[in-house]
Amino acid sequence: MSDFVKAFNERSNGDERNEVDTVYLMENYRSTMNIVKAAQKVISNDSNSLSAQDSVRQDMKPMRGRGPPPRVLACADAQAEATFVVKEINKMSDNGTLNPSSSVALIYRTNAQSRALEEACVAHNVRYCIRGSAGTFYSRAEIKDCLCFMKWLYNSRDRSAMLRAFKTPSRGLGDVSINEFISYCEEVEKQSYDGNTPPTPLDVLLSLVPSNTGEERSIIPPDGIISTRTMNRLVPFASQMKKIRKKAETQTVSELLLTIIETLDLEKHFDSISKTRDEFADRWANVLELRKASERYTEEGGSLPQKESNDENDIQEMGPLATFLDDVSLLTDVEGDDEAQNGDSRLVADLMTIHASKGMEFDAVFLVGNEEGTFPTQRSIAEGEGSVELDEERRLCYVAMTRAKTHLVMTWRREVQQFFGQGFKYIVTERSRFLNRLVAKSSDEKKSKSFETKRTNVQNRKSSKTSRSSLQKERNVDDNEGAKYLLKKRAKSRADAEAWKNYNSRESRSPKRTTYDLKRNAVKRNSERTPISSRERPSSPHRQQSSTRASKVSADSGRVDRRRPRNEIKNDSNMPERRKYSTGPPDMALDSSLFYPVGSVVSHAIHGEVTVITPKKGKGDDDKMLVYVKFKSGMEVDFPVTNGGLNIKH
Repeated sequence: MSDFVKAFNERSNGDERNEVDTVYLMENYRSTMNIVKAAQKVISNDSNSLSAQDSVRQDMKPMRGRGPPPRVLACADAQAEATFVVKEINKMSDNGTLNPSSSVALIYRTNAQSRALEEACVAHNVRYCIRGSAGTFYSRAEIKDCLCFMKWLYNSRDRSAMLRAFKTPSRGLGDVSINEFISYCEEVEKQSYDGNTPPTPLDVLLSLVPSNTGEERSIIPPDGIISTRTMNRLVPFASQMKKIRKKAETQTVSELLLTIIETLDLEKHFDSISKTRDEFADRWANVLELRKASERYTEEGGSLPQKESNDENDIQEMGPLATFLDDVSLLTDVEGDDEAQNGDSRLVADLMTIHASKGMEFDAVFLVGNEEGTFPTQRSIAEGEGSVELDEERRLCYVAMTRAKTHLVMTWRREVQQFFGQGFKYIVTERSRFLNRLVAKSSDEKKSKSFETKRTNVQNRKSSKTSRSSLQKERNVDDNEGAKYLLKKRAKSRADAEAWKNYNSRESRSPKRTTYDLKRNAVKRNSERTPISSRERPSSPHRQQSSTRASKVSADSGRVDRRRPRNEIKNDSNMPERRKYSTGPPDMALDSSLFYPVGSVVSHAIHGEVTVITPKKGKGDDDKMLVYVKFKSGMEVDFPVTNGGLNIKH
């Protein structure tokens, strides 16, 4: 619009009568006064450098009543947040706040956040509809690409999963090549196998891999059925699937999914089908969210149990992979209700991103995921305050808040799962800076006291639990200061206890000494004690000269005072270096820079190229062996030196 106004004014040749006159609609008839005022606080700028649009929004006049105030709540994690939102919708429906004709929206920043909300809606029998082009979580292309291999491994006769696996990623297998392989499978089924169940299409594919022992194939040769060109493309794929199937017997569902992604190089495939960088980031976030969903099935052993008998369907017995796929199928079968069907008068919740919500309005809005790193995004935070990206995030928050007509609830998560190295770990987050403008300081102080109480309870529970998993889980319960605060405080407590023990031992030997006596006796002992280096080694001319400079003769008593003045000790640059370490050589400084030099560029199996930065100071011995890297977006994370997935590139 601004470009049109500028071009139109240039055509007017300076005639003010022909110039464009902009008329702003300053009345807001959608949202209540409390919602409009809260949204205006978010876009307010302390530097008084508001843009033209923000200035207009600041002067917007709400024409409706005051209404209920917006609510800001903190949740433990994504699952707790989704459960709270869905239960709150049911609660508002039961008490009459919302009726079946009311409109409710669950708004989030990225598409990957919809998975937890969808699962919560299914678990609590809430009808929902995904608005926008992304669709439901398990109907997205990148999710189907990952699941097709897992479905084919579980049910090796699944024709639809097989056809999608052949074309993901593109490996030169077109319809002609696939038809040749299907014809070969049909020819194999016609052969006699002494009453046994014929091989499945997956077994036929794996049989194409040459045997290292030189044994002959137990299946008929593909000569004359599969062309040489098709054979050259099927054999590498068969080798990859054989490797994946072998690992599926021992790996968990989450590990199997990672093996599929790495073996088949699916990350590169998702990058090739994405039109923009933001689209690829959105697809990859969905894949990581799928890995989070599979983490719940990690305690049940291998994904595929060993076959004990061959039935006519050749489906594996129930195992972790089967349970995971059944849960996915349940969500897929009941997902998404566009409109009320068969006279169903239940409330329908709309799930959408902030961008998809523009131009829409709802009676109640739940804005989820309002923590630093999610909203605003980590990329905009790296750009710094006052940047274009961060200002755009602030305007998006204004847009999301003003979608609400009467009720507005904003939630944020204290812990967020992020992918590091070969797995996930919980990261303690901070409340979004946008919410900080809405929350009063008094409520912050009350919450901080409750956080301190929770931290104390966590430390008390840690003393009674010794398992590694419980310690890791309780370490992540900490609030804004993070898990590192607990480690520092625990180390400080040990140091204070040791110092107090040494002090009590000295006091027990001489309980009647005063502070003055202690200082005087310390000075006397220092003056009478011979330096260690002087007792062990013969004095050198340099040492004698230094000793002569340091000694002074008292004019009153004629006694030689060999104590060196404080200023002379500090300024004496000729002091022998060995006297500084009279008790032994210093400890060697061992940290991760010995293995990964600072400034070098290393490659990671998942995140790509990162740059090694200086290790953090003032941490424990365990933290010294962490490699600190920096992404192009400016985010800094740490990986272990061993098994961290890092390889030095240059």
